[in-house]
Amino acid sequence: MPGVKQVRVLRKVMVWAVVCTIVLWLVRVQLWAHWTAIVFGVIAGSFYAVWHWRHLSRRIARRDRHFERNKIFVHYLSIVEVLVSAVGYNPYLAIPIGVVLVGGVLLSALSGVWWAVMVGTFGLASGAVLAGYIICYERFHGPLHYQYDSRTWSGAEGMLYREATVVKPLAPVGKVDYQGELWNAVSLSGEPIDAGTRVEVISVERLTLYVDRAPPPGESIAKT
Repeated sequence: MPGVKQVRVLRKVMVWAVVCTIVLWLVRVQLWAHWTAIVFGVIAGSFYAVWHWRHLSRRIARRDRHFERNKIFVHYLSIVEVLVSAVGYNPYLAIPIGVVLVGGVLLSALSGVWWAVMVGTFGLASGAVLAGYIICYERFHGPLHYQYDSRTWSGAEGMLYREATVVKPLAPVGKVDYQGELWNAVSLSGEPIDAGTRVEVISVERLTLYVDRAPPPGESIAKT
């Protein structure tokens, strides 16, 4: 069964919040002396979290599915992947990226503790508010994941979430027509699916597709 890498959205948010907490702990001695940075960071971080959740919530796909629910399809799962991809595409990009990173370190060292407090508070506040939104969502809809957008990939991973047509009733084993090719198929729910019914591929194992009923016409399989 091909695995398309995914990561819990809540996990990424919590990791970011923990990093910011460590930053604040490192400057804890001078923390309250920079109360303006704390206030600014909390307000800005809270507003950013509200905006970011509204942006994320519009990208959640497959809310109404029985299987593989609550996906946010992305091309990269971390900023490190973005940087590595950029450098791999054009090695000369490593120079400006390195300059920016070194500049950031020097700026934080020369500008005193205020910026460290502000950034740490901003990250912690935004992480806490965003985590609250995510926990509320997951309480009613289940775990929310970032997942590589494999819909344009080749091979078995590229078949996921695409549609096929049942040609031999699934009871729960039968056959489907996928892009003109005949495949063995299994109904994941175990319920019989009649010939002619449109189904979507949930997973692939060797020459067998594990499928579920496709949504009614007019509903998109993956909202972006």
